[in-house]
Amino acid sequence: MSEGQILALTEEIYDAAAGGTPWTVVGRSLSNLVRASNGWLCVTDHQGENASLLYRANYPDKEIAAYQAYYRHVDLWTIRTAQAVRHATPSAPPKARTSGFLVPDAEYVRSEFYGDLGRHVGLRHVVGTVMPLGAAGLMPVCLHRADDEAPFEATDARLLDHLLPHLRRAMQLRHRLHPGPTAANPALSALDALAAAVVVVDADLRIVVANAAAETIAASQTGLNIVDQKNGPGSRSRMLAALHHADQTTMSSLVRAAALRGLSGGGMRVRDATLTPRLAVLVSPLPSRLSDGPEGQSGRVPGKALLLLRDLCDALRAPEPDLLRRLFGLTQAEAEVACALYGGATKGAVAAMRGSRESTIRSQVDAILLKTGTTNLRDLERLLASLR
Repeated sequence: MSEGQILALTEEIYDAAAGGTPWTVVGRSLSNLVRASNGWLCVTDHQGENASLLYRANYPDKEIAAYQAYYRHVDLWTIRTAQAVRHATPSAPPKARTSGFLVPDAEYVRSEFYGDLGRHVGLRHVVGTVMPLGAAGLMPVCLHRADDEAPFEATDARLLDHLLPHLRRAMQLRHRLHPGPTAANPALSALDALAAAVVVVDADLRIVVANAAAETIAASQTGLNIVDQKNGPGSRSRMLAALHHADQTTMSSLVRAAALRGLSGGGMRVRDATLTPRLAVLVSPLPSRLSDGPEGQSGRVPGKALLLLRDLCDALRAPEPDLLRRLFGLTQAEAEVACALYGGATKGAVAAMRGSRESTIRSQVDAILLKTGTTNLRDLERLLASLR
């Protein structure tokens, strides 16, 4: 599947969370992605008692009612998948699983679930998962093939893996900013497309939304983590937590000042396990234009703060050469020289590193400056830093 098709499906998911696209469209697109003949998407509470069915294909009402009343208690694959993801690291990306991963095939075909229900509605093979959504509950994603169809393969699970993080964040947005049937604001959904790491929290550092870049930072041993917290029966939330108590205290103070008192916020550095400053964190009030609330398009959203995160190690790394080739039309050699110069290396040092003559490097630098529209190496360095 092409990158464009994955992007189109991602847009469908966020548009559905915002109320613009029916969930049936998303369900059919996911089914087509892995060539499933059957499937369902739903959201449940943490006990699985109350379910909201977003999409179903080829399931009669009678079977849906029977599943909810009894067969969900003997659905081995869904039960074991839910147990596995509950014990996973909260910040770990969701992973799709296929038949046989947690329930041996011989056990499944002998099960009460398959014999009494699954056999009759085409639930022979499965790919999907059960995603924890924090306070929003759980989201089973189950795509099926019938007896006369081939089992799903690892490639099908990997295709689904591209979309599961977006599906999870879209459902969290839908629930946390606008609980109930009202959908999430698409302006906040757009945060997920940003390369910059962005987190929206309440005054107690409960996460409203963390975009893809922020999830990556939280999973990278930078000293800032996303932790799962149980608030009470059937209620969980994800919290932003610094590794060191002093950093946590400072971050909490900045967030509460911005969220509760409307102050401008401030900046801080978060240290990793070696006490090295690893993250720059900028805290500010959440602008009202990112909310559908009554505050309108100006001012701030009371009770919430916006955090921008930057990995300080990124400042030491040049952009990828391929990015420079695509943006500025550099040759491969020119792009590699531009990256080698990043950080203050001299032309002579780059020539020695590449085994080239310094005159060759000088000619390549002239071409780089011309193509990038920069006037000197300092100007080039500023440009490369902005691309990080």
